[in-house]
Amino acid sequence: MLTGWLYIRLQAKFFMTKEKAFCATMVLEFCFYYTYYIYVNSYNCNVLLMGLVPVVIYYFYKSVSQNKTLDWITFGAISGFAFLGKYQIVFIFLGMLLYLLISDREQFKKSGMYLAILTGSIVILPHVIWLFKNDFFSFAYMLDRTASETHNMPLILVKLSHITYPIKFIGDQILAVLPCVGVYLFLIFQSVSNLSLPDKEEKNFIMKFKNFALDKVDISSKKSIFLLCIGITPILFHSIMGLITGSRVPGIWGSIMVSFVGVLLFYFIPIKFNKDSYTYFVKWCYFGLFASLLAVGIFGILQTKYFIAYPTSKTMTDFDKLWIEKTNNSPLKYVTGDMGYCFHFKFYHPNHPTVILETFGHKNPWVDHEDILKSGAIVVGEDEADVIQRTKEAIILLPNDYKITTEKYTMNVCNKIGKCEENEFFYTIIPPAK
Repeated sequence: MLTGWLYIRLQAKFFMTKEKAFCATMVLEFCFYYTYYIYVNSYNCNVLLMGLVPVVIYYFYKSVSQNKTLDWITFGAISGFAFLGKYQIVFIFLGMLLYLLISDREQFKKSGMYLAILTGSIVILPHVIWLFKNDFFSFAYMLDRTASETHNMPLILVKLSHITYPIKFIGDQILAVLPCVGVYLFLIFQSVSNLSLPDKEEKNFIMKFKNFALDKVDISSKKSIFLLCIGITPILFHSIMGLITGSRVPGIWGSIMVSFVGVLLFYFIPIKFNKDSYTYFVKWCYFGLFASLLAVGIFGILQTKYFIAYPTSKTMTDFDKLWIEKTNNSPLKYVTGDMGYCFHFKFYHPNHPTVILETFGHKNPWVDHEDILKSGAIVVGEDEADVIQRTKEAIILLPNDYKITTEKYTMNVCNKIGKCEENEFFYTIIPPAK
């Protein structure tokens, strides 16, 4: 994440002074994705991309601006790794393509862009070969996942999914960055209010703002178009996908697309920046940083509901005993079901079992399904029905007449101040085949 912040600041320097670039980066600390979300989802692939996407954008802009071969190669290589991290990076690429089509078509006549495409293609080539060998499994998985989780929705919303999903996605992004916008506008208001003018104009806020604000931004300039293409259009492209397909567009997928909200605010709502206003902004940004860290710390101390508070060591010890009792001391090789619980097994169980990805009934190319039956597995979920469904989807060679017996596991979860609650989940143990 620190890498992402560093490159956002470096990118911002192309569009504004270094003081504004620093503040445009600091404003991100008020964004939902950069505070609470990171703390709760430290293992999430979105968090990884939030650090990598700003690097991709930085080298793209540097490449088209300076046209240096090394920059194009770097851009291509990092783009390839970002694509391997998550396919949604394609929407960032579409924003880049739109920028080139609108403002910089000369790049299509130069070798740099094609060198970047070649470099990126080499990086993802092993993955492409793997896709062909495995019937594009990851695409099937992604389509099934976005089509899922409608069982708790009202029927009318399911029928209107082509409209409701895109609107919800855009709404989630607005809510995520709204604190950043609110803080920026508040700081503008305070800075304008503290501005000293001649006596007759002192009480006139509008007159003060005119003296504080800069000239209007040229919306047709290359810099403006670039920021709009990178900061806004990827979100719109993602929404259009949901509009066309009617598939679910999880709001959290926008986390890799809002990193330039601070730059957009400082660029398109420009203000004068002197030593006093800079000091004022920085003071409040550091206060916000301290407040967010304090809030997250208090959240961690009081928390009893999320994985971060679970007694992981005791839970894994208990399951190790349960597995040994039912399998005659066989090592635990596989776990599947709810991914949150599964990754706790992967990281903290002494056998570090392989996680069988939720594949919605598709054959999982990362595991040997015959070996799963031979070695057995643990399936975990939120309730009995969830465990049964996940067992059938993940262990596809399980006989149809196999009776799945679920059991409940209860944890006594205590926060840092001694308050305890009982949390539970369900599981089943598929013993090794005899």
